[in-house]
Amino acid sequence: MLTLFLKTIKNNRFSLLIYLVISISFVWMYVALFPTMQEQAEKLKQAFESYPQALMKAFNISFENFFDTLQGFMAGEYFSLLWPIIMIILVLSYSASAIAGEIEAGTIELLLAQPISRLKIFLAKYFSGIVIIVAFIAISNFSVVPLAVLHNVDYKPENFLTMSILGFLFAFAIFGIGMMLSAFFSSKGKVAAIVGGVLIIMYALNLFSSFKESLDKLKYASFFYYYDFNKAVVNNQIEPLNILVFLAVGIICAVVGAVLFVKRDIAT
Repeated sequence: MLTLFLKTIKNNRFSLLIYLVISISFVWMYVALFPTMQEQAEKLKQAFESYPQALMKAFNISFENFFDTLQGFMAGEYFSLLWPIIMIILVLSYSASAIAGEIEAGTIELLLAQPISRLKIFLAKYFSGIVIIVAFIAISNFSVVPLAVLHNVDYKPENFLTMSILGFLFAFAIFGIGMMLSAFFSSKGKVAAIVGGVLIIMYALNLFSSFKESLDKLKYASFFYYYDFNKAVVNNQIEPLNILVFLAVGIICAVVGAVLFVKRDIAT
């Protein structure tokens, strides 16, 4: 099991590096841009005041602390959409390939021929994915520390830690769903399409709930409602309900995925 765990991480190190380079590049750009944005704060605030407030609420973007702190600026520019998109792509890419990708490529035979149980194969794939997710979140988020020092920008590391925890919980739930479907389907394309489709629907539900009061309850069916990046990175807080929802979905889906893989009839 340990050998498979380490081999899986090794095989995915290059793709992880690519996602990290992309993410850190954006962090560097935003940190470097922040002092200039602060200098133009008054003009930009006037411009943003003309934006429809309903639209800002729909995307959970607040300009209250946008120019005051690096945390507020990063919340609006980076953690609102760009970072979760990169993370979602990373999670979907790995989870879809973990088992369904092996079946599709015909390499599942080599795994099943190993002197380890199916459950251990699933767990090795699962925990290697968790390590990859943690590595991405930790390195991408805390790259802000040396970059903020480099550009002489004040920051609160504890806020970015809280944001990292929320980001992990968000990715954990999506990863659980991805691994469950990867254990059920034989095509990584189907896994990625289904999970991606579900997330798009969730995003739309959260969006629609902000525009019409009668649709307000739709937000509770969306991960993006519980992904409250503003409260995490600006206020250094995570709601207990958000933690509970992400953990429950991630754990239940992972358990179901393990059971499906163990009991599944895979032609070899």
